[in-house]
Amino acid sequence: MNFFLLNLLAFFSHQIFKLSDVLYQQCREKFGSKRNLWEHLRVLVATIIFPDWETFLGYLLKPPEIYAHSMLSP
Repeated sequence: MNFFLLNLLAFFSHQIFKLSDVLYQQCREKFGSKRNLWEHLRVLVATIIFPDWETFLGYLLKPPEIYAHSMLSP
């Protein structure tokens, strides 16, 4: 019964995000499939701590640029 209720909760959460959360909608558009989007979300959650959902999705939409600097460059 707990597994069933958690699945319902996840389903309703996805439906609410799909209909009302603009950042989530933009992420879905950017990454195409739900599987691809949730894989990216899973990796970010495992590596970075975010203060809130908006910051988390904003980071996913526009990740910071990382510049590789060589120690040999002038």
